[in-house]
Amino acid sequence: MCTAPGRIQFPDDEIVFQTTASLVDHGSLAIAGIPHRTGEPPGRPPGTFGWAEGRDGRRYGFFGHGLSLVATPMYALARATAPRVPFAWTRAVRSDHFTFHVREARADWHHLVVSLTHCFVTAATAWLLVRWLAWVGFSGRAALWAGVAYATGTAAWPYARTFLSEPLSAMVLLAAAVAIAQAHALRGSRPGAADCRLWLAGAAAGFAVHVHVLNLVAWPCLAAYALWPLGAGPKGQESRGRFFETCLKGLAAARRGLVGAALLAGLGLGLLLLGQWWRFGDPLETGRFGHYSAWTWPWTGLWAQMLAPGRSLWLYAPAATLGLVGLRAALRRAPAATWLALSLLVTRWLVVSARTDWYGGWGLGPRHLVPAIPFVMIGFAAAIEELPRRTAMVRRSFWVGMTASAALTGGLATRSIFEWMIALTNDPRSAGHVLESSHFAWWASPIAGFSSLQPDVLALGAVRLTRAGHPGLMVGFAIVALVGVAAAGRVARALWRAREAGSGDR
Repeated sequence: MCTAPGRIQFPDDEIVFQTTASLVDHGSLAIAGIPHRTGEPPGRPPGTFGWAEGRDGRRYGFFGHGLSLVATPMYALARATAPRVPFAWTRAVRSDHFTFHVREARADWHHLVVSLTHCFVTAATAWLLVRWLAWVGFSGRAALWAGVAYATGTAAWPYARTFLSEPLSAMVLLAAAVAIAQAHALRGSRPGAADCRLWLAGAAAGFAVHVHVLNLVAWPCLAAYALWPLGAGPKGQESRGRFFETCLKGLAAARRGLVGAALLAGLGLGLLLLGQWWRFGDPLETGRFGHYSAWTWPWTGLWAQMLAPGRSLWLYAPAATLGLVGLRAALRRAPAATWLALSLLVTRWLVVSARTDWYGGWGLGPRHLVPAIPFVMIGFAAAIEELPRRTAMVRRSFWVGMTASAALTGGLATRSIFEWMIALTNDPRSAGHVLESSHFAWWASPIAGFSSLQPDVLALGAVRLTRAGHPGLMVGFAIVALVGVAAAGRVARALWRAREAGSGDR
């Protein structure tokens, strides 16, 4: 929260914000749109980005509405507090940025509060990651360190600044994985509770497609994860008939939970199709009408999202890169969870790479792979558990790497990728090929270029307001800092106790 910009940074965010506002203010999904050119492809009229005309003649955003639903409490809070908030507080946001709404105190305050949604979502994702790793068998110490590394050493931190769908996608998919892991652990002792966990997983998977339709790609991975014990149980038996007999028995025992999960997931998908039919007259039409993306050969996206200076997953999630050294150990310790992580990453990578918008617009790093990052952190947890058996040099290098990861992503979290892309647009070195430069040129990557930008942080604006005689917002950030210090102290104490005990617990 202390590195949040306090504003809507992308036109995508503004469309989702308008949908949130319409839900709270009017109980509708219809929006006004952005009245000037923003992200329209060449040939599209100005002011048409992010929405399509529905069957009733009104405008509807073509982004998933899951984030708008999750953000409604934040918007309601902003609306309730707007009449009481000092005007000066709304001036803490940097005003030299491109904006998508008319600047006005009430609108600025609404945008400021709603833009903080992913600060809470990302924190919840880190907590869910810790819980997932604990349930699949990692020690409390390893799980906690993986949660800390995810929150501070990957693109999760910079993306917490945005109102894009990726952070919420990560949280919802991880929530489904946690519920499945709990179902596995509870199946023998509490079958009723295990069934309930599977229902929760199905509901989360069904909601995930409302956050972003791309999350549908994760469904086969989650289904295989839920069914894993059926194949693992009879391992080593010689008779194929006995194998299938054991699988069928296991399937019968979990039938109630699996059927319920499938029905809830199907309900979520059905509601998405119904909503698209209700708005656009076609259940398979998202509202993009083919104007913004198309299928293409995947070769460029495949290598760029792994190796390109501006898009590489491993550059913009360095803590996950450290975890690659623990991947083999993770496969031994938690094979089902590790294969879930790998399959979810690979399938998402393949599908995204086959789209012409594989890079995710003016996003930071591999935008569409951000929801897979918490799953990949399972390698980091395994590496933590392997460290005591490594040499002193390896241990020191690992912790130096983690510190460097936090320094890198912390720096990325204080600047605006949108501002950097505007700077590239005006740079003669990238004339006519701005996107290509941002993907493939080292000098044009955020890692190299962000240092030339001013920090875009609401907390610094609060400091300037305090110097001008308006300390109220700074008091709020001081409270946030105290809460953060107290929470960090509790995490540090838990890590120390786990270190002394030599093992963690759930």
